[in-house]
Amino acid sequence: MSKQPAHQVRSIEGLARKINWNLLHMFVVVAEQQSLSRAADVLGRGQPAVSAALKKLEERLGCKLATRGPTNFALTPAGEVLYREAREIANGIDRISLLIADLSGELTGTVHLAMASHMTSPLLNRAFAEFHRRHPKATFLTTVMSSPDIMKAMAASTIHFAITPLYQTPDQFECFHLFREHCAFYCGPTHRLFGRRDVTAAELRNEASVSYYRPTTIAYTLQTIADAHAEMQLAEPAAAVSNHMEEVRRMIIAGIGIGVIPIHIAARDEKDGLLWRLPPYKPMMPVDVFMITNPRVQPSRVEQSLIDVVKELVDARPLKERTYPQALGLSFAPPAATRTRQGQKNRS
Repeated sequence: MSKQPAHQVRSIEGLARKINWNLLHMFVVVAEQQSLSRAADVLGRGQPAVSAALKKLEERLGCKLATRGPTNFALTPAGEVLYREAREIANGIDRISLLIADLSGELTGTVHLAMASHMTSPLLNRAFAEFHRRHPKATFLTTVMSSPDIMKAMAASTIHFAITPLYQTPDQFECFHLFREHCAFYCGPTHRLFGRRDVTAAELRNEASVSYYRPTTIAYTLQTIADAHAEMQLAEPAAAVSNHMEEVRRMIIAGIGIGVIPIHIAARDEKDGLLWRLPPYKPMMPVDVFMITNPRVQPSRVEQSLIDVVKELVDARPLKERTYPQALGLSFAPPAATRTRQGQKNRS
């Protein structure tokens, strides 16, 4: 291993002596609260003390970290860099106790897992059940987040692994493919197209829609759904948008517009007469779901065990057995019995 020049070593050691963890911790809290007063409440200190500590940190680093005023607070570019690095240090400190606990014989501890909403798959259910069977004293703490928020949190190292749909796999993370689902357009019971078996794709043109929020990170998540909206020439702007599938479903059922839901997830609502499938009745809008991990963060033993169980079960099944709705015995066409029953209701 090559040695660093003496002046660089002295520079690094000098900076390390100037900045202690208390200052960095204070800065992380201030950056996340976006307010000196709120940060003071979280830290249990007075606002003047927090303001003085922030000024002290700026003096030691020789740069301004944030602009603050009576009604606004924003990190400078230098502040953004420091926050990203300080947050990673904080995460590492938080994980020390987990890694030390891993040295004990029996596997205990908590799996911290972030998931996008409605990650519905028998494969995941089996993986969680098998993990619990092997390690009954381990616990789960799951957080439901939108896919864009998951990507931001992974980049900031505030979460360490997650399950989310991806259209493109980012190079900085390790992405393990879990399953593929296909989506369809649906309308609710009060919609004019509900119950009709002769709807054509052309009739959807300029139809009001319920859509998923289109952030700049959509290329990493639901690009195929955005493409389908454009292909069907639905009305713009959308009548309603949301980051969460449950809210998209709610607004479709309420009749605000037509929208997209994975076929195997909507199957129960179809059967119950809450949703009606619309054309085109063909494989479209594939969404690939991945387990993503951050190679810069060492997982605890309990987290690594879950990762291993998931990979073990996935590797034992070819993709066709992990592709929905086909793997669940569902068709891309609407259920015939449901269409007939709803059609009779509409005619009565």
